Amino acid sequence: MDFSVDWGDRIDFDTMRRWRTRNLQEKMRLHQLDGIISFRAENIRYTTNFRPLWWPINFTSRNCAIIAQEGDPILYPSSGDWARSRATISWLPQDNIRPCGTMEDQGVAHTMVNKEFAPAIQKLGLSSGRIGVDAVNMHVLEELKAALPKVKFVPGDKCFHDAEAIKHAEEIKCMRISNKMAEIAHHRAVEALEPGVRECEVLAVAMHTFYSFGMEVPQCSLIVASGDNTAPIHRFASDRIIQRGDLVFMDLGGCFNGYFSDVTRTVCVGRPNDAQKRIYTAVYESLMKAREVMKPGATNMEVNRVVRAVKERHGFEGYLGVLGHAIGITSFSPPLIGEVAATGEAVFELQPGMIFSVEPTITIPGIPGGGGVRLEDCIMITENGNEVLSGNVPFCEKFMGEETCSCGCP
Repeated sequence: MDFSVDWGDRIDFDTMRRWRTRNLQEKMRLHQLDGIISFRAENIRYTTNFRPLWWPINFTSRNCAIIAQEGDPILYPSSGDWARSRATISWLPQDNIRPCGTMEDQGVAHTMVNKEFAPAIQKLGLSSGRIGVDAVNMHVLEELKAALPKVKFVPGDKCFHDAEAIKHAEEIKCMRISNKMAEIAHHRAVEALEPGVRECEVLAVAMHTFYSFGMEVPQCSLIVASGDNTAPIHRFASDRIIQRGDLVFMDLGGCFNGYFSDVTRTVCVGRPNDAQKRIYTAVYESLMKAREVMKPGATNMEVNRVVRAVKERHGFEGYLGVLGHAIGITSFSPPLIGEVAATGEAVFELQPGMIFSVEPTITIPGIPGGGGVRLEDCIMITENGNEVLSGNVPFCEKFMGEETCSCGCP
């Protein structure tokens, strides 16, 4: 979306790369990890700035990165990306960029571990160390344990989550642009709404916008759901024809230079009915309460409690799902706010530089035109409160009694 220019400072990627490496290595020391071997695409991106080929299949067997507490990471891009990586990645020594085979095949996994990963770990002096692993196929882990019997392999995801939780100023610049892309995609998707258009046609407009502005990959499969498809929510876009009186639930986000946006607005084609207004008002007030209470020192438990109290005050209870999740180099990760489908998430304090996607939702089946509403914003914790990175995406004021609204829906 942004070009490099000679007349001003924009994103300083060199500074961001160096900071991320130092930050991760600092967190490794805090977690008492001598090294990390990473197989998750997003963590490899954080460690090495390698842009992966995103596939709708297992990501944990195509690429790998190894990093110690000191020095440069070693990157193993998939063999199809190795030549490109060697030609374009100037910030790593060429010898640290080595091809990776497809480790779904157990024979390939055996070769990669014994001919590549184990010797690299030994050369780093970690053959009897404590090494974190973020995610890995079981047969790869068994090969690692057999090849490095003195290494203690431990979970490494928490170290990455801690490193990625608080964003550097240059990362925040990427997040701003990613959210600007979501704003423009929402605007154009709403412009495409009219009776007779299919959900998938509206999503096509949003996707065209994202890719036109240089998006790498959608935040997920993305959602355009209308009418009865909003409750229970259909988490995709179908061939359903949108009709007058329908709610249209649009959950749209994308990735800019490795950083994700995730923004949802629900609008109505025509005039909403009283039940739809009641649901929308409860969700809107829930999101506004989140904006009010999310500040340094508040805990995720407090945010969850006060926001859900709004929903209950309006007579809605029993919604299962995540109220909020961290977002950045991953589209969805801990720390979480209000996971009620599986309780037990860790309690933590909000800190400046954390960014969350906050998404209060209510879905009530059986309402004419649909009864599912979500409103979602990316909220960054600041020194004195918060900033809504997606704050320029308008809401649909028709639900609150206005004749017209700033979102532009028909």
